[in-house]
Amino acid sequence: MRTVGGVKTLVLLGAGSAVFTRGLLADLISAPDLGAWEIRLVDVNPAALEVASGLAARMIAATGHGATIGVLASTDRREMLPGADFVVSCVGVGGRPAWEADWEVARKHGVLQPVGDSVMPGGISRAMRTIPVMVDIARDVRRLAPGALFLNYSNPMTANCAAMTDRAGATVTGLCHGVWHVQQELARLIRKPAAETSTLYCGINHLTFVYDFRWNGEDAWPLVRQRVAEDRAAGAAPGDLGNIWQDGSKATYNPFSWEVFDRLGAYPAADDRHVTEFFPERFASGEYYGKTLGVDAFSLREILDWGESRYQQMHAEAAGTQPLDAELLLNSSGEQEQLLAILRSVLLDQRITVSANTPNRGLVPNLPPGAIVEVPAVVTGRGLRALQVPDLPSPIAAVLAKRLAPVEVTIEAALAGSRELFAEALLLDGAVADPSAAAAMAEDFIAAQRDFLPLF
Repeated sequence: MRTVGGVKTLVLLGAGSAVFTRGLLADLISAPDLGAWEIRLVDVNPAALEVASGLAARMIAATGHGATIGVLASTDRREMLPGADFVVSCVGVGGRPAWEADWEVARKHGVLQPVGDSVMPGGISRAMRTIPVMVDIARDVRRLAPGALFLNYSNPMTANCAAMTDRAGATVTGLCHGVWHVQQELARLIRKPAAETSTLYCGINHLTFVYDFRWNGEDAWPLVRQRVAEDRAAGAAPGDLGNIWQDGSKATYNPFSWEVFDRLGAYPAADDRHVTEFFPERFASGEYYGKTLGVDAFSLREILDWGESRYQQMHAEAAGTQPLDAELLLNSSGEQEQLLAILRSVLLDQRITVSANTPNRGLVPNLPPGAIVEVPAVVTGRGLRALQVPDLPSPIAAVLAKRLAPVEVTIEAALAGSRELFAEALLLDGAVADPSAAAAMAEDFIAAQRDFLPLF
């Protein structure tokens, strides 16, 4: 059993995603109660790994935690995995350039999407280059770190976790902060402390339905409906629609998700930026309440530029040409994708509840057995234990079952390097209806991502 005593070893795969690395280290520095750590950083990109490891060294030196936090770095995960207590994956094959290429290819074929990391053509293309890598990682984790708690943040979450579970036999839990953030938003909407609210939910990553929301044990949906009606009556302000950096909580920020709520009686996480992608037939031209998805509504370019800006800032901090972010070091939120809270709950057996992506092994009776579902899970000293969801409303289950249909075809296409199945996955997803158009799009994706698609 993992305990606070002794040195704990955490392997971070994809550590070149320095935003995650920086936040994790800041969180651990702010948590001396968890004792000593050895953080092993792994990334196949030597330059990105150098930035992450250099930044880690400066952070630790600046805070005087060298005695309790040690850092190793390698481009070879097989050197780092043996003896690991925790393995965390935040791998993004191809990084921001590949993400942008996915978006451009989809746009060339008339498909516009705001994210492109989970579903629709961009998400399926990402799956083609990511799934084979994740399956290889899972096999190594199973062989070299069989006792480790294996946590995945890499997208597309549903397809990645399904492939690692089914093809590599790994025990892996997918984590995402989307449901947690939505609970905070709902609490703000009704102007109540989030700590006084609770939720029940079920779905698939980025399309998880909060179907029970309570304040101090009482049904809070009447309060929600009252506030939604007030926001709609007031109308949307110019900055409400498609704003990635929304501050506060208003129904006019996510009009489509609230329309879904009107019909199904449950609110979909994680808001319009993700949820619209699961209903491509309703946004066929990318039109979103007078704006265009991915362009001036939830602009992908804005996100990519923000990510590059953050990376360059961390590059400068690692090189010593810019001071470290003192606010981050001194006042870490401890909410780096909830990972610190999860680690603490495992080590201290606190039994907090988080949303987890895990195989449906009797958890949700009206969803396909074995499918990866996002449900509440209790974090214990023995790992994460998913909770059963026996009362998921049938209409919601029907929506989710439809969205699960392309997953197996996507996995098989990625692992077989099959152009035909790639095109079939695009058709099943629903953003493309013509077989010849799907085949042409698949070829363009393969050409754009050829460096990351050896199986094709």
